[in-house]
Amino acid sequence: MPVPGCTLSTKPIVTLRLIPNPHPYRKLTPSSYRIAEDYQETRVSEGVQSLLTPLTAAVFAITFFILWSRDRTRQATLAMALGYTCLSLGFFISQLTPVSLGRANVSLTNIPYTIGCILMVWGILNRVSIQVPMRALTGIAVLGGGLGIVSLLFGNNIEADLYIANTTYGLIFGVAALLIAQKPNNDLIEKVVMWVIIVNVMQLFMRPPLSFMFSPDIGVSDYRESVYYIALTLVMGVGSMVLGLSLIAACIKDQFNAVHENFAHDKLSGLLTRPAFEARVEKAIAKAQRQDVPIALIIGDIDHFKQVNDIWGHQVGDDAIEAFGSLVLDTVRDTDICGRVGGEEFCILIWDADSKVARSLSERLRIGVTGIRVNGMGDSTHLTASFGATDFEAGDTYGELFGRADKALYQAKNSGRNAVCMSNDEVVAPARRKTDLPTAEDTAKVA
Repeated sequence: MPVPGCTLSTKPIVTLRLIPNPHPYRKLTPSSYRIAEDYQETRVSEGVQSLLTPLTAAVFAITFFILWSRDRTRQATLAMALGYTCLSLGFFISQLTPVSLGRANVSLTNIPYTIGCILMVWGILNRVSIQVPMRALTGIAVLGGGLGIVSLLFGNNIEADLYIANTTYGLIFGVAALLIAQKPNNDLIEKVVMWVIIVNVMQLFMRPPLSFMFSPDIGVSDYRESVYYIALTLVMGVGSMVLGLSLIAACIKDQFNAVHENFAHDKLSGLLTRPAFEARVEKAIAKAQRQDVPIALIIGDIDHFKQVNDIWGHQVGDDAIEAFGSLVLDTVRDTDICGRVGGEEFCILIWDADSKVARSLSERLRIGVTGIRVNGMGDSTHLTASFGATDFEAGDTYGELFGRADKALYQAKNSGRNAVCMSNDEVVAPARRKTDLPTAEDTAKVA
């Protein structure tokens, strides 16, 4: 019945029932303690797992710093170390910041993530001598950051924030993948790095839509329990680990090659040692025969070099060797192979060249030697050199090619030195000038 003075409400009545504990004085059983311990262990396990990704990135950062400390001239290795440091910082911020930050957490972690991606790409491209398009990378980062701030201030959808962030990272790494793919003659390590980057770019673009298909409504409070966040933690962890391992392998390969190159080069002249030179020439001859490319061989020898050591000392002789090596390196092309095959004897394999090119290069070197000034020899005396050259004939071995060039050098020496002689001709040496090195007879007269 209606109660006088009261009105009926159409709103539903919510009744709260408090169910008392039927045994308020019962002690907790051992099984209850086990349940509580299991719950705590689960929370600890989840916390440890959530820190695996930032700790893995930190380990890679330390590894790259160690590699860089072994050769501090390699800026690419330092950039990778700093990049993984930023990624690790971003992972830690993402895991340790309070949930109360809400969508600001995504914007906050974007800063170290974006800087880390740019540093990584800079190191990857610099390592393989590709010019880094910093304007493009900076433009992508600024645009992504700006859109993220607009979304945070004027939007209310965390999905938009995540789309913007992943697109920014994907575009930055996409630039690296595109430039590496265009680089010719990539070896196995470069190809592995390129495909790892491509896979990472694909997952950056595909992860958000695929995750949202399984978890369409992601709220700020349940972001860390969402399918997207689980996928983010797993894929980012695995992706950064695979990329890190491939880049570590690339850096170790670079350092190994640097050590090998250091042993392969003569420290005085800067040219290849004889074993290294001959090994590369053998490969070049085989390649020239396969591709039907003409090649030629030049042997140069500094005239009267023994007298340089006897008159002015071995230090002046060493300076002369160093200056001659620098002249050769400044004159030849990157495709040519140069080596010091004897005390004062040098050899050059010219790629895609015939006898005319060989004669022309030999003349340039001969004239260049006369312009070398060595401290301790005085301005009135200069070096001269003789050259013998030959072009490759079908079926030649390196020994046969070297033998003909050496014979031509012998003819140039017998012609009066300071001359160029091809294997099929004879050259009359230019008249001796007062500035030429003194002969043994001249030295005896002075004595």
